[in-house]
Amino acid sequence: MRLNPFLWLGDTDDGCVRYAVRAWLIAVVPALALFLARIASDAATFAPPPGTLDLRLAGYSIVVAPVIETALMLALAWLIARAIPGRRGVRIVTLATLFALAHGIGGGWVQAVIVFWPSLVYSAILLAWWPRSYHAAFALTAVVHALYNATFFFIAGTASIAAS
Repeated sequence: MRLNPFLWLGDTDDGCVRYAVRAWLIAVVPALALFLARIASDAATFAPPPGTLDLRLAGYSIVVAPVIETALMLALAWLIARAIPGRRGVRIVTLATLFALAHGIGGGWVQAVIVFWPSLVYSAILLAWWPRSYHAAFALTAVVHALYNATFFFIAGTASIAAS
């Protein structure tokens, strides 16, 4: 049994739906554990920040942002592949680091750190599927990103309803 989730993400033989569910779980479970640890240490709360449950923001975060960010990741991955040929692991980490740092621009270093794990997963998806199909690489990365964002909006919405 392989315990390395990046080996699982490198296996593209299971079909797109099964792969997407597996990749979403690999992205979201450690992120949820980090979120719960932050709540336990009083660094975060289940209650969403004021104004963050706006339907326009949710729609943007779940539908639009994953598509735009995946398109940018694909272009950046292409450039990184030219600069670092044949070193998939290094390319994954480089792409994820740049993606996380870009998220840190608006949200600070804490946001960059929080986004790093899912960024690694998205980068691994993109580069695992790239040899098979650019379209599949793009679609699966965007879908997993959308599922990830939807998970946290669902948690925020549930917490907001429970608090009222």
